[in-house]
Amino acid sequence: MKVELLAPGGSYETVIAALNAGADAVYTGGEKFGARANADNLTIEQLKSVIDYAHLHGRKIYLTINTLLKENEIKKELYDYLEPLYVHGLDAVIVQDYGVLEFVRKYFPQLHVHASTQMTILGELTVKELKNKGVTRIVTPRELSIPEIKKIKENCDIEIESFVHGALCYCYSGQCLLSSYIGGRSGNRGRCAQPCRMEYDVVKNGKVLNPGDSKYVLSPKDICTLKILPDIIESGVYSLKIEGRMKKPEYTAGVVSIYRKYIDLYLQFGRKKYKVDNNDIKKLNDLFNRKGFSESYYKTYNGKEMITFSKPDFRAANEGLIKEIQNKYINTNLRKNIDIFVTIKKDSPMEAVGICGENVVTVYEDLPDEAKKLPTTSDMVNEKMAKLGNTPFKVEKIETYIDDNLFVTIGKINQLKRKLIDEMTKSIIDRYKRNNALPYENVEKNTIICNDKKLETALVSNFEQYKTIEKWNRISRIYIEASEFTRQEIEEVVNNKTKQIYIAMPYIFREKDKAYFSKEYIGMLNKFDGALIRNMEEYFWLKNIDMVKNYIFDYNVYVMNSFSQQFIRKTDDITYTVPVELNYKEMFDMGCSGQEMIIYGYMPVMTTVNCIAKSCDMCQKSKEIYSLKDRKSEYFKVKCVCDYCYNLIYNCKPLSLIDYNNKIDKLKLNSIRYSFTFESKKQIKNMIEHIDNKEYDLLFENNSEITRGHFNRGVL
Repeated sequence: MKVELLAPGGSYETVIAALNAGADAVYTGGEKFGARANADNLTIEQLKSVIDYAHLHGRKIYLTINTLLKENEIKKELYDYLEPLYVHGLDAVIVQDYGVLEFVRKYFPQLHVHASTQMTILGELTVKELKNKGVTRIVTPRELSIPEIKKIKENCDIEIESFVHGALCYCYSGQCLLSSYIGGRSGNRGRCAQPCRMEYDVVKNGKVLNPGDSKYVLSPKDICTLKILPDIIESGVYSLKIEGRMKKPEYTAGVVSIYRKYIDLYLQFGRKKYKVDNNDIKKLNDLFNRKGFSESYYKTYNGKEMITFSKPDFRAANEGLIKEIQNKYINTNLRKNIDIFVTIKKDSPMEAVGICGENVVTVYEDLPDEAKKLPTTSDMVNEKMAKLGNTPFKVEKIETYIDDNLFVTIGKINQLKRKLIDEMTKSIIDRYKRNNALPYENVEKNTIICNDKKLETALVSNFEQYKTIEKWNRISRIYIEASEFTRQEIEEVVNNKTKQIYIAMPYIFREKDKAYFSKEYIGMLNKFDGALIRNMEEYFWLKNIDMVKNYIFDYNVYVMNSFSQQFIRKTDDITYTVPVELNYKEMFDMGCSGQEMIIYGYMPVMTTVNCIAKSCDMCQKSKEIYSLKDRKSEYFKVKCVCDYCYNLIYNCKPLSLIDYNNKIDKLKLNSIRYSFTFESKKQIKNMIEHIDNKEYDLLFENNSEITRGHFNRGVL
């Protein structure tokens, strides 16, 4: 059995420290496109240097391009960024954007691609399709359990990477727009401002449910899985990932060294002798602690024990531990064993042979001189050749043969040594280097021909909303949130439909959800005209059962650039919803003709497996609505989606682009969507009247009631 210990590297020094402490691989970001834009990211030259250092010692470097890229970024800019690293031997890239996956497979065919946790990969069907698209490893969402991971591994021959230590996001990775909507700093673009670490009141019917010392309801504890490492490894996880690219070298090296110890203990002795020393847990606490640890979701679905609730009280560092780490892993570098064999013969160039693992090199130096006084001995040569100083090597074995009565200057011996070390270094790192990437070529803009008149669609969240929207003549297609309807209501909708009816699929679709969905809806699926897709797992599941003919990807199946458009088109002829994080110019540059766009609605900003009601001891497994009140007295509504056991947290204000007709027309969309969630029958009727009469200024009392989203400014 072989596993990989994967460490974070937010700076050059941290990458080196992680490798010195025992990491098999390090994931790190350059100056562009990474999910930690505020880290002390590496320059191209620094990346080349750590790639060489890692390869010298049999380790690997993975580059994070785990963000969503805009049209102007994914073209020549991404190519020019990746090309020198590809040639230099970069081992893999970690990607979120389907377009980046498409781009890398096209231009850098020998580069391994790891699908980021930001892709929200929920099951084996998505994994199989990604493997077919060239992905060699998937990073599981932190929310997946050990049985779910095991099922993926049993059915898919692919490497699995999972988080074992570090910070835990409250939202499913890749599904968080909270930072984006609050301050324009997008988590999907590496600039999360961590609003989940702020205080919130949980409010229901005007009553605050969480007391004054329990305001950090969205702030999870860090995870530590030392005690369940054997279970994680035996589930099929190959790469054990430590989170923390914003952390200092001492933190990273300390955590890596402890996990290295226990991985090796398990691999050598198995479960019998696997026991975690509490002193090591204490060291992890001393390095960084946010109100204790949890074991993530590996063995628990959710629960209040995973949340900090009160303000984190970060401890002062353990100075003794920090100094120990610095001396062991930061102030010294790794050195490889090398065997050296020197031959010095009369009338022949001096020869040195170096053997390091499978690498064998031979170098030569000038002829030796005849000794005029004391001859050079083999011991003298060995002594000088063995002093490798600040090089990546240390001598394990050295032998010298020298003819009698010869003299070699110290300078010549040192020159022979330098040649040998340089040649050995080059021999090792050159094995990883590649030929040039395929030449770059421009991609044509999406130019789907569509009708001059846009279709208008609506999403409804309950039966009353449906009955109201059904009578609105301008609506041609209605999406129904099936989890908000009774079975009888759904049957009435599909059996008496006067418009196209699409089922809006769940935002999360895990193994348990497939079973529930089958039980509830399989008998009536063929009565729907199509499905609104919120994640790839449900799309491939529906394709497999072949009961739905038409599909539209929702906004959170991100299509941010022309390469992601290519990826989607190769998957199927599918309409997608324009991403909500692009501004008008970026939409226009990408080309979104023939697609759908949301022009009204409360947008989900978080999809979470942890439950606000459960955290407040209020869970009744009923479809309740709560609110989170922030420090600015804004209210973010929380919907408990109990059928699938997740929460949706919505933005405090509805998006409205209803009065932006002229600009939206220029995008040549196929359709525009009104998304109704919390609106009453009366509110919807008022909106219908004003929209039909083009009384856009009467839709809302003032613009402070709505948001324009990112349509004007976009995100960082």
